[in-house]
Amino acid sequence: MDITNIGIFLRTVRKGAGLTQGDVADRLGISAQAVSKWERGENLPDVAFFPDLSKILGVGIDEILSAGRVADEDLGEDMQSLKKSVDGNLFEKILQKVKSAKTVDNLNIDLDFFIYLTVGQKSTIIQALLAMEDYDLALDEILPYANAAHRNDIITHILEKRDYNMLEQLSTYMSNDMKAVAVTKLLSEGRYDIIEDNMPAFTRKHHDIIVDFIGLNIPDAEIIENFIPFFDKNQRKRLRDSLN
Repeated sequence: MDITNIGIFLRTVRKGAGLTQGDVADRLGISAQAVSKWERGENLPDVAFFPDLSKILGVGIDEILSAGRVADEDLGEDMQSLKKSVDGNLFEKILQKVKSAKTVDNLNIDLDFFIYLTVGQKSTIIQALLAMEDYDLALDEILPYANAAHRNDIITHILEKRDYNMLEQLSTYMSNDMKAVAVTKLLSEGRYDIIEDNMPAFTRKHHDIIVDFIGLNIPDAEIIENFIPFFDKNQRKRLRDSLN
């Protein structure tokens, strides 16, 4: 049993069913990160999940467990070569296809190839995708297989483009330091609405940043009231003291 191939198969049939990792996770009552680990081949689903997973994806349990053969057949010639070894010529061929597409919507190759790239190759592909206006269409496919540096580059790009509505969707991929950068930028631009949407993803450290800013730059009372439930006792006291 090859858990890497099972992961590839799970990813293939999920996409074929028009589902995101979050969709599968919600239906199973688990985190999207758990589904991501299955698809990356880091571990297998617990046996208790197989009946429901089978129904969600529309494939049999035996088909999932024997996916080594199925996944290899579905990869195609280029994907087979990538799985064995991503040589320079093949990577250049793929990069040219990405660049010539100009938009993710026009990309005529499956982004599954991203899984098999080296760290440097992934960086190059990410920069090519971020140059596209509809780069957001690629994020669900590449973020689970990007490292922390790649993810920071993507989040930085989002902040620079002011595509703030994407932050809630991507919060699970953001480091605490990057969240602090995002909070600071959002505060400076008065985007309290986006901060409020993302409050459940922020830690006490991020709440402290918000409290300090609000104390110096008092917004509307309604905004303060919306944030209060997320602050602990000490933060609420600090905020009251600064507002008096």
